[in-house]
Amino acid sequence: MRIASRRTPFGDRLCFAGLVPHRLVDIQGAFVRQLELDGVHRDDALARSRLVVPGDLPALLRSDPRLTDVRRLFDRIAARLDSGVLDDCLWSDDPQRLGVVVGRPRTVWCMGGNYLRRRLAPGEEPPPRRGPGGGLKGTGALAGPYDELRYPAISEQVDSETELAVVIGSRSRHLTPDDAMAAVAGYVGFCDVTSRDVAELDNRRMDRAKGFDTYGICGPWFVTADEIPDPHALRIRQWVNGETCRDGSTAEMFHTVPEQLAWLTAALTLAPGDVLSTGAPAGQGAVRPGDVVRGEVEGLGVTENRVVPDD
Repeated sequence: MRIASRRTPFGDRLCFAGLVPHRLVDIQGAFVRQLELDGVHRDDALARSRLVVPGDLPALLRSDPRLTDVRRLFDRIAARLDSGVLDDCLWSDDPQRLGVVVGRPRTVWCMGGNYLRRRLAPGEEPPPRRGPGGGLKGTGALAGPYDELRYPAISEQVDSETELAVVIGSRSRHLTPDDAMAAVAGYVGFCDVTSRDVAELDNRRMDRAKGFDTYGICGPWFVTADEIPDPHALRIRQWVNGETCRDGSTAEMFHTVPEQLAWLTAALTLAPGDVLSTGAPAGQGAVRPGDVVRGEVEGLGVTENRVVPDD
């Protein structure tokens, strides 16, 4: 099941993606229509929809970590697509109108040093395996999959990294590598952007360097965990101006997803909707104003962002 966020005159709306060609199905709208077809008065259907299908992903996962009601709705919609009863619940899938599908989670953590920094030469010994690391990214940095990437006036060294990100489904603390995957609701593509020179100015702290507006690009969809049977076997690619700058696999991670979650929740409590971005394979994603950055994580869709000066 794929869920997108669509910007509309009524605010951002969670939608099913991939059910109707070139259209998104408004989840709350479809839920209301199904209740009406079952004989529920519209006012009651509207009130119930706000409780059962909240308007952003963190709230939706808080109310239903396994997305049981949403899955049931998805199945009913799929069976009725040809009837026309859902026609007024559809939005165009215009990429420019896709919003931040993860909403505003409480925590966004970006792993660092989870892959080799560069490809090894033939016969070259790999460096010693590093321990887990990383830092928080301010949620104000989050941006949609086709939004402009703003290049800060105070930076001259901006780097973009396409990554696999994990979305948490249930409140989690003290996970172990054996049970951590049960806490994963699904996955999303994530472009972790960093101002390397700002980090150097800040004594190598990453808070500001990763927290600029639009420095956390995600989407285009949230994909439920059952659609990604092995998150450690996904190809990750990135292009700048059409030229490949990153081509690797999540199989190259130093620390697997459950290992990362166990390490992180030894210190932090993760809430439904929180995001863990797992690092990027070796490559070079330096960008300048005027560039176009395109990223793809296998099974999770494509992001594409034009770099513009932040006036």
